[in-house]
Amino acid sequence: MEDQDGAQDMRGVWASWSNVMDALHVEDMDTTYVEVLSTGDDLLLVKLMERSGPIVDQLSNEITDELADIVMENGPNILGIPNEIKNELLLNLNEASLARDAPGDCEGATSDQLFDQLASAWGINMQHFEK
Repeated sequence: MEDQDGAQDMRGVWASWSNVMDALHVEDMDTTYVEVLSTGDDLLLVKLMERSGPIVDQLSNEITDELADIVMENGPNILGIPNEIKNELLLNLNEASLARDAPGDCEGATSDQLFDQLASAWGINMQHFEK
């Protein structure tokens, strides 16, 4: 019975990955990340991040909050993100926080708050980034 359950789990993962690739193809980043996050599979999340590249500025606050929560809850190396990519992500968040003003009714963390949270979680000196 366990083999059947394992096969069903793999079919579910592949079905999710197929949905992810479809959403990525039409550049629907929120759907792409929602689908991967719903699987709970960190490896799929890393693979998606490799394929999509740095797109934090294209994600809703809910998705960026969830990504930040994963890092905060599981430690800085949970996603196996190389330091080069971490720095690039922080640079993009820093630029996003400088480029736009957060609306007063903004839900979730702002790019500035995410920058602070991730830099702290990853142990990266925030002074390397000019604010």
